Amino acid sequence: HMFGNKRGKQAPFETRVEMCTLLIKNVPKVTVSEVERICFEKAAAGLNEEQKSKVRVGTADILAMLTTNEPNVEFTWALGADTFLDLASGKWRRTDEVFELVGHRMVVFKRLFEGTDLGKGKINDGKKYEQDHDKLLRESAEKWSKLDEDGNPTIRIVSIPSLTDASSSTVRKTS
Repeated sequence: HMFGNKRGKQAPFETRVEMCTLLIKNVPKVTVSEVERICFEKAAAGLNEEQKSKVRVGTADILAMLTTNEPNVEFTWALGADTFLDLASGKWRRTDEVFELVGHRMVVFKRLFEGTDLGKGKINDGKKYEQDHDKLLRESAEKWSKLDEDGNPTIRIVSIPSLTDASSSTVRKTS
């Protein structure tokens, strides 16, 4: 993981692949790729175990491999709103390159907080938080988006209902 405090807290790669495969098994035209493993193996080829432990394969490395291997595919990256905001604010290594590699085509999933403690205003003035978050999300998408051949923004924000207040950080803390 790019943030040191999160490294090593993910499920093993094989488990994540299995979970993703189960998640999308009935979704047409969607596949699970092991390009992350392949990219790592390529970067770590010929290194000893200590050197391998220091190899970091990031999103830009993976997207570069995908776009090189599939030059006729126009990839669209799907990601959550908080992850998009981290990327758009420059917290990621090679931010500009990540946007370029996917042609600025992204679908950003924004959770709707209605019915949750955050949406009910029980947590840190939830309504204001959501309004500020929405504004920042719109501004960031406008900053980084390009126009496609039909004149539509390449970054789309899609609102989805939130099933819970739990964030991925909260889930990691409980496992």
